[in-house]
Amino acid sequence: MIRHHARAIVLLLTAVTLLVTGCAGVVDRTRYYALSPTPAAPGGFAPAALSAAAAVGVGPVQVPRYLERLQIVTRGANDVVEIARDDRWAEPLENGIAQVLADNLGPELGSERITVFPWRGGVARVLDYQVVVMVLRFEGSPGREVTLDARWRLLGKDGQELALKRSTISEPITGAGYQPLVRGMNRTLARLAQEIAREIQSRADTRAAGS
Repeated sequence: MIRHHARAIVLLLTAVTLLVTGCAGVVDRTRYYALSPTPAAPGGFAPAALSAAAAVGVGPVQVPRYLERLQIVTRGANDVVEIARDDRWAEPLENGIAQVLADNLGPELGSERITVFPWRGGVARVLDYQVVVMVLRFEGSPGREVTLDARWRLLGKDGQELALKRSTISEPITGAGYQPLVRGMNRTLARLAQEIAREIQSRADTRAAGS
C-alpha cells in the first residue's frame, strides 16, 4: 500500500515537472499595434488664425460590433471577415481612433485645445466644437488597400448640430503583413481629420463674418 502511494506521488511530481517545463518552452507570438498620428501632406490644409483658439472635443467614437475586439480584423476575398490570432491592438480601437483624430486635428487647426471623450471636470462647458464619429467600416486587405467609412457630426457650443457628413476614404497598401496595414489606417485617419478641420474652419469663418 505504501509502495503504491509513493509511486503515485513520484508520477504526480514527474507530470508536474513535465508540465512546467513544457509551459516554459511556449513562445508568446502575440504582436501589439497602436494607431498613431500622421503629419499632414505638404500643400494640405493649413491652420488659420480664426480657429487657433478653438476648443475641440473628439468623441465619443463608436465602432461596429465586429471591430469591438483586440484582434486585428481584415477583409479577404468575397468580403470574408478574418480575425487575426496573434496580431492585436494595444488598446480598444475606438480609443485609438479618437486619440489619433485629436492628435491630427491639433496641427490642422493650429490649436492645442483638443480633448478626447470622456470629458473631465468642466471641459464640456468650454468646448467650441464637438466631433462625434460613428465608424461604419475600418479594415483592409493586407497588400491591397484599407478603407475607412464613417459618419461624423459636428456640434456647436450649445450642442446644436452644425454638420452631418459621411466620409469614405481608401488608401493603398504596399507590402504584406500588418504593419503596412496599420500605416494605411493611420493615413485614412489623417485625411478624415483634414475633412473635419475644413468644416470647423468654415464654421469659424462664418461665425467671424457674422460678428
